[in-house]
Amino acid sequence: MSLASVPPRNLARDADFDDTFHTALGAYYRLGKPTLLHLGFAYDSSAVPEKNRGPALPVDQQLRFAAGVLYDLTEDYRLSFAYEYVSLGNAPINTTRGTLAGTLEGDYAANSLNVISFTVAHRF
Repeated sequence: MSLASVPPRNLARDADFDDTFHTALGAYYRLGKPTLLHLGFAYDSSAVPEKNRGPALPVDQQLRFAAGVLYDLTEDYRLSFAYEYVSLGNAPINTTRGTLAGTLEGDYAANSLNVISFTVAHRF
């Protein structure tokens, strides 16, 4: 983050991001020759601890749940449909940035994403 003014003055601040880790587990199940189901779960840790979190990027841990179906129309064409629900947490904020900025405290309603995908793939 930086600020500029006239006369020129600058302020730079480290975002204090932490290292994160990601883990996932998935499975496929064949219903029959042309149909394949897939399920999955993933976890991502938060990149920003609550004490460093700001309103510009309220990032919290993420939980992902996904399911889908793949269907082979022919040897060359495959259809797929998938749904993924992503829980992005509520990203509470409780940070003090000094005398000029003060303390910012609060939280967001539970953040989430619903992702639907439909694809047609051609193999060649």
